[in-house]
This record gives sequence, C-alpha cells and structure tokens, in this order.
Amino acid sequence: MNKGPDRANLKITTADKDSTETPVIDEIKQYYDCRYISLCEAVWRIFAFDIHHRWPLVQRLTFHLLYEKPILFKDNEDIDEILNFNEHKRTMFFAWFKANKIYPLGKKLTYCEYRRYFVWMADKREWKPRKIGVSIGRLTYIPTGSGELYYLRLLLNYQKGCCNYDNVKIVNGFIHKTYKEACYAIGLLANDKKFIDAIIESNDLASGNQLRRLFLTLLLMNIMSKLDEVWNKTWKLLSDDILYQKRKEFVLPGINFLFFGNL
Repeated sequence: MNKGPDRANLKITTADKDSTETPVIDEIKQYYDCRYISLCEAVWRIFAFDIHHRWPLVQRLTFHLLYEKPILFKDNEDIDEILNFNEHKRTMFFAWFKANKIYPLGKKLTYCEYRRYFVWMADKREWKPRKIGVSIGRLTYIPTGSGELYYLRLLLNYQKGCCNYDNVKIVNGFIHKTYKEACYAIGLLANDKKFIDAIIESNDLASGNQLRRLFLTLLLMNIMSKLDEVWNKTWKLLSDDILYQKRKEFVLPGINFLFFGNL
C-alpha cells in the first residue's frame, strides 16, 4: 500500500546579531509546506504503479427542512440578486421529490438507494435514470442535537418514493406532525427507560444535588428522546432535598412549597 508522500513543515529565519532593532516576523512568508520523494516512492513511480484507486464512486446526498434551503454566496454579492436567483432553483432534495413523481422505479427506493439507479445532473438540477457505471449515495452527517433535521435524516433511510415533505412523515397511512413522532411510530427511536433506571439506581447512593447534576449532564449530551417522560418519572427524586435546603436557608422549619412535577 502506498500511504502517500512524507511531508515536513519548515521554518526559515534570518537573524542579525549586530542589529538592536526587533525584527518584523512575517509567519506567512516564512512558512513552507514541503515534501520529498523517498526511495520506495521513486521506485513505485518509475514502474508506473497506481498511486490511488477509489471504487465505487460515493456521492454525498444533501437534504434540508422545508423553508431552510441552503444557499451559497460571496460576501460582495447583492442579497436581493442572490434570493431572486435561488428562489426557484431546485436542490438535490427537491429534485428527488420531483423524480419520484415521474419515474415508477423511484417509488421502490429510499433516498440513499437512489444513486444506484439514477444520476444527479447538476447542470439541469434533476435526476436521470442511470445507463452505465456504479455509484452509491450517503446522507450528509447530522449531529443528534440538530432537532428535526436529525430525525428527517433517520426517516430518509427508511421511507421510499416520497414526493413531498408530508410523505416522509407518513407511517401506516397516518401523517405525523413532526419527524420525531414519525421516527417513534416506525420504531427508529428507543425509549428512555435506561436513563430513568440510571437516575433511580443512582438515588440509592447519590444526593439530590448529585442527581440533578446527572440529569443536567444527560440534558447537555442531548441523548434523551422524550425529556418530559424522563422528568415526569424522576422529578420527585430530583427534588427530594429541595424543601429541606430551603427550610435551612430561610431558617423557617415550617415552610412548605407546592411542587408541580409533571410537564
């Protein structure tokens, strides 16, 4: 295997020992990105061996939420001209909706599978049936904390032949209000029982403050699917010592608070 050429970063400086002035350092001009050809690479190239090979071709499939179409532009371009130019310009995702209305084969394919049988014509902004070659598609990575966009990505790995955004949310003939609800209906999201059990088990050894820190950590990690369900089943444990702490803080042993636990 050829792992590529070896590289090294060099910094070249000049110093005048007799000068008392502080030299002006231009790090941009002093930076050099160099490489050298070793013996093994020289032999590799002399025999004309392939340096790299990639097969099959992988194309990144873009997608977006409704009314959130991405637009690329330069800083010096006029914003009105940019909006007018992109207002009716189809994205790869919108073109997928349109192609599913035209080609019967699209009804049997998910968005990821589309690349095997269709070719994205970037100049015409449309999908055309593939005649030759092999290629696969991969959905753009979306982090968990992106909300509905993340759940849309999950559904695109399952739903087939969608012609609009509502079709993506259809499960067993019912149109769900959000992509997250549709993911639950399909079974793409697991329940939060493990997080509830973790808080309940930690209650045996941890204080109320430590339990709240644990719950806060779960919130920051954004790994719970139904926050209200976890809260409703654990809020009594999370707030167990609050009344005691407030009585101690205000020096009012008889004070009581009215808790509204369920969200």
